[in-house]
Amino acid sequence: MKKRLILSLLALLFLLELPQPLLAEDLQTPYYPTPSSHITTGKGYWQTPMNINDTQAVWDMLMAPVTVVKGHQKSQQLLYSEPDTASTPVGDVTRDSQGVHVLETRADGWTLVETYSSSFHDSRIKAWNQLVQGWIPTDMLETVTPRDRYALLVDKLDQRLYIFEDGEIYDVLVISTGLPNDRQPYNETRSGEFLLVSPVGGFEVEGLNADMGLRFNFGDIMHEVPHSIYRGKRNYTKYEEVLGQRASHGCIRVQRKRTPKGTNMTWVWNTLRKRMDTKLVIWEDLPGRQLPHVDPATPLFYNPRGGQNYHSQDNCYGVKKQFTPMAQFTYGELGTGDYAHLTACPYCVPPRTVAEIDAINQAHQLP
Repeated sequence: MKKRLILSLLALLFLLELPQPLLAEDLQTPYYPTPSSHITTGKGYWQTPMNINDTQAVWDMLMAPVTVVKGHQKSQQLLYSEPDTASTPVGDVTRDSQGVHVLETRADGWTLVETYSSSFHDSRIKAWNQLVQGWIPTDMLETVTPRDRYALLVDKLDQRLYIFEDGEIYDVLVISTGLPNDRQPYNETRSGEFLLVSPVGGFEVEGLNADMGLRFNFGDIMHEVPHSIYRGKRNYTKYEEVLGQRASHGCIRVQRKRTPKGTNMTWVWNTLRKRMDTKLVIWEDLPGRQLPHVDPATPLFYNPRGGQNYHSQDNCYGVKKQFTPMAQFTYGELGTGDYAHLTACPYCVPPRTVAEIDAINQAHQLP
């Protein structure tokens, strides 16, 4: 009787797709297709080259319809290795918000899709941000047209958030995406295309306080860079110091300091919190991707009266008015002479140094 009850409970868990004890077949490595055949040629997220300078192609991709799995935004659907729910699951897809690339639709009611698996720490399938192909019942899918005017693009290679408005880059913000490690591989921010689905607002997790959260993938949320609270005062220093680097548990941390246009996470929140179904695309930092070097003639600015930062623009909120106008120099001079000690301004998002770009490119070179 006891054995029969246990078997019945396990069957119920499987039907509900709730986390279950890890079975032997779950440990099989999912099939990871070569991504270049889908994301380097053609149109749409899965065929658009990862080139932020081709703004028209990127905008067309950001405005393209998204195929999602029907259901609640805080639930997930399994993808299967065969068109059969009894086959081995290969990945997780978040319902309502995560886009999938349709590869094949069959007459028997099954569709083959490709996506980055949204496996989290308690997921049954341990495919952390792996590009997988799997089968799903066709009637679970629907096509959503994203909101127009605005769209967001996160590039994990350069840790930047690109805000698009009506086909052009409106502004760029510094961010931090997930930092995985051997103990917590699920900290990786899952790549792919998503829709903003709910304005979460402020929240607290393990002593981290974050404001203005926008949900885009189950537990992954875009929010202002977090802060700690000590004696009633907010302290952002620890988390702002690592903006521009991987640092989060999977969420996207966005700068709070204003760019010359007045853009920051507060601007993103005020502009988009009532525009759910705005598209957010996250580019994977695939091996072989490289950051372009900056034109040496690019103008930069600094305060010669004791300034420690270099700036992308003269009218930066990080410099008091009595120190403007600032002195101008070129990117090619950065790191030399009077400009040897300067560090990047945390407000106006100036370009990375040559050494920083080289380090990123070295880390992403093909074997």
